[in-house]
Amino acid sequence: MADPTPREPRDRLQPTDAVQRLWEGDLGLGGRILDALLTPAELGYRAAMRARNAAYGSGVMSRDDPPVPAISVGNITVGGTGKTPMVRWLVRRLVKRGYTPGILHGGYAEDEPALHRLWFPDLPVVAEKDRLRAAGRALEMGADVLVLDDAFQHRRIGRDLDIVLVAAETWTRDARLLPRGPFREPPTALRRAGVVVVTRRSATDAEAAEVEAEVGRVSGRPTARALLGPGPWLRPDGTRRPGVPGPSIAVAGVARPDDFFDQAEQAGADLYDAIAFPDHHAFTAEEAHALIRLAEEDPIVMTAKDAVKLAPLMREADLWVLEQQVVFESGRAVILSAVKETLS
Repeated sequence: MADPTPREPRDRLQPTDAVQRLWEGDLGLGGRILDALLTPAELGYRAAMRARNAAYGSGVMSRDDPPVPAISVGNITVGGTGKTPMVRWLVRRLVKRGYTPGILHGGYAEDEPALHRLWFPDLPVVAEKDRLRAAGRALEMGADVLVLDDAFQHRRIGRDLDIVLVAAETWTRDARLLPRGPFREPPTALRRAGVVVVTRRSATDAEAAEVEAEVGRVSGRPTARALLGPGPWLRPDGTRRPGVPGPSIAVAGVARPDDFFDQAEQAGADLYDAIAFPDHHAFTAEEAHALIRLAEEDPIVMTAKDAVKLAPLMREADLWVLEQQVVFESGRAVILSAVKETLS
């Protein structure tokens, strides 16, 4: 690479591509043209989702129920709602109750299954597109309850509870579906949920409370509200680091990188450069070495998702990983009660 940075440094508020700008409401001339071009595709996708959900709702398409309780953690948008930390929170609660959860992932990205294996080395973690086959493998490995990571739209496998996450920062009732917008399903799909959890990173508590009230009206389902806040600084192996990184650069290959950059600064990082990659980015050795050259001997801060991919490529670098914690601000008893009822 001629340039020592993986990509040109960008303003944090500058989206990475034309579709992302459209999704974030940048409807200049180019946005309006792109919006018009994507509208027929959105209409086709919307019709296909409506027909599919109607087929499952009427029983035309059947589902297979696992022989043990199954809990899904999902959403109705593309990334950025906090599924991974919420799955971790749930699995920890199940383990404390004496269960052996099997964590099922769709296998579309390497970072999330790798994180689950790091966090829960003694539990079955199966990453496979066929969730039914994955469930069978988890059961063979000793699982007595299944946790389906990102499976709200995967309706072929039955579940006893759907926990659906909504990000306060991106919520809207006027949802534009893929590929014209970031929504996988319209907000009315929340009516299938068991519990809807409104998550927030940069939104205020008051803003998230307003979203929670509106989500409750739209879905008619019990709701909760949770802060996805910065936790302690860790090493890539998950052990805690004392202190704060100080002057450093940040790298993030997640759905909403600016939220991570802001939280890193809240947690004590003095960022002089912040570099964003696409969500679930597969980092190359060349990109890793470019980041090391950019940082020189300063710390490099990152998310846990990025650390599982970058740490093996950056063994000589000073890596700091910011843990993300789930703190319920309302409805904690609601979600715990729903889980308890599911297991009974």
